[in-house]
Amino acid sequence: MPDIPVVPRPPHSAAEGRNGVPKEYVHLGRTEMVFLTTWHSREDGEFSLSARWPAPAEGLPYDPRVLTQTIRQSGLIIAHAAYGVPLTDQTLLHYFDFTVAPGFRVPADGPCGLDVEVSVAEPKKRGRTVSSLGMDVRVLQGGSLVARADSEFGWISPRAYRRLRGEHLAVDWNAWPLPAPVDPRTVGRHTPHDVILSAGDRPRHWQLRNDVDNIVLYDHPVDHVPGLVLMEAAHQAANASLHPAPFEATTVTSEFMRYAEFDRPCWIEAEILPAGPGEISVLVTAAQDGETVYRGRLSGPCG
Repeated sequence: MPDIPVVPRPPHSAAEGRNGVPKEYVHLGRTEMVFLTTWHSREDGEFSLSARWPAPAEGLPYDPRVLTQTIRQSGLIIAHAAYGVPLTDQTLLHYFDFTVAPGFRVPADGPCGLDVEVSVAEPKKRGRTVSSLGMDVRVLQGGSLVARADSEFGWISPRAYRRLRGEHLAVDWNAWPLPAPVDPRTVGRHTPHDVILSAGDRPRHWQLRNDVDNIVLYDHPVDHVPGLVLMEAAHQAANASLHPAPFEATTVTSEFMRYAEFDRPCWIEAEILPAGPGEISVLVTAAQDGETVYRGRLSGPCG
């Protein structure tokens, strides 16, 4: 179970980020992994945030992990500071779909600033407590829309989460076998510890590898494979399926069905699907013990 410090909800002026975004409000253990710098409420259900991204690895237009982490952090800070969701509640990610403007690039020579705008749908409640929030997230660079996400976050109490997870709540962190990574170049990465796929027994089939040295994805111990890890696995599987042709996904849809556990193999499989003229689409499925835990579809221009 994630070790999330209990921090009192600040008064409204402090919650609007004048002193930065506390790492506890985005469920992170490392301050350097917090990509948001400020936030404030514009009007009912509308929020503005600012973000600072590190330069991407050489040759990459941007780091998809930083984009998805920024969207995740935006949802969490708004939920906790603006809607009073307790920090002790466990977060559920129901779906996470996003589009990226073709040709989106960030500077390779240093950090860059971006703006984030969020529209929150009417909260769903369980009694007086917010149980889920639907969010429309827009990322802007120099005033131009470069990415947009549609997602729904949910929350359950610690007691309900303990019942849900049962024996899986306790994890011997980083004690699982770590199979060898595939060649980083085939999945659009530069270093082996950034690779989360290991070769399977047939084409377009891999085993998920959970390397906690990848601190962008494994910031702190948790009791199940994070949703952003499965999204990154889909990104790498799509790149590997199309290698050596370059691939930049401009539309990604993700659906989370079950928890993926650390102590058993999780298998990633990709299928290249028919798409419109000038486009290519890859369906990626993650399965464990014969059950689908995640399904994602990545589409983008080909050639």
